[in-house]
Amino acid sequence: MSSGTRVRTPGKYIVMSAAAFIVVAASMAGAWRSYDTRARPVEGLEYRPSADGRRTAFYEMPDILVDLSPDKNGRTAFLKLSVSINIDDDATTLGSALEAKAPMLNERLTFFLRELRPEDFAGSAAMQRVKTEMLRRVNTVLDPLAADDVVIEEMIIQ
Repeated sequence: MSSGTRVRTPGKYIVMSAAAFIVVAASMAGAWRSYDTRARPVEGLEYRPSADGRRTAFYEMPDILVDLSPDKNGRTAFLKLSVSINIDDDATTLGSALEAKAPMLNERLTFFLRELRPEDFAGSAAMQRVKTEMLRRVNTVLDPLAADDVVIEEMIIQ
């Protein structure tokens, strides 16, 4: 080798390639994070027309299956309940809160229903008391937000 020739080393190309890879990976991670935090539709939210022509949103809870407290004769009955929670049309934030707090809601409603006896469901006044108490417990979990109503879609006592 002559003293005037320069030997090229691949070190600076390796460093430049690694830097480019890091920049691309960081920008992809940032794009993924911003995509993940965007407002997305709530899965359990369903819109139905109401009697007055407005659109009303309902959040469908998973079915609840509990054993009720024993009746006067000591027999245990089982309750299967399908519940939807009525919320305002523009309340997508409430729908997101319902989706996030669904396990807690399920727990509160299950504990409440396990305290009841089959006689507690006899008559329209008794059903109204049960619905009112369920709505109170839902709103306690969602505080400071509030649901409008609890709709019992299916109820089987066996």
